[in-house]
Amino acid sequence: MWRVFCVLLLVLTGAAGTSLPSVVAAESLEEAEFAYERGEYTQAARLFSPLAEQGVASAQFYLGLMHEKGRGVRQDYPTALTWFRKAAAQGYVGPQNNLGLMYERGRGVRKDLVRAFMWYDLAGAMLPGEEGKAAVMRRDQLRAHMTAAQIEQAQELVTRCRQSRFKQCD
Repeated sequence: MWRVFCVLLLVLTGAAGTSLPSVVAAESLEEAEFAYERGEYTQAARLFSPLAEQGVASAQFYLGLMHEKGRGVRQDYPTALTWFRKAAAQGYVGPQNNLGLMYERGRGVRKDLVRAFMWYDLAGAMLPGEEGKAAVMRRDQLRAHMTAAQIEQAQELVTRCRQSRFKQCD
């Protein structure tokens, strides 16, 4: 019976064009997300960590959130910033607003209104609905506290970030 199961599993994963590790990773990601949603943050962190290390952007984003808020791990803004940057470098839109906030408030990084503006601008263009509107509102609030030169610099960073497909944002 075990042999039949293994052969069937190989046929199914081969026919789907996926490998067994990617199927396992997908199940682990789903399990980690469910643990997070249930408030089982320590379990979620344990499940997200290997996926984040393997480069799964959504796992990196979740770990960033957990370090930012101290959920299941100790609160650590520099570590949150690292995970958010890794996810954002893959074009994952989730952490862009968080990065803007971290730069705006100087959490885990030197306060930098130019970079905060850049991340809010990117988030506003890519996030759907209320999240996108909130990012635009934050960007516009920052604009009132910035010089024309700072705004121009931020817009140049937005262009560079987009053109590099999020590889040259920081």
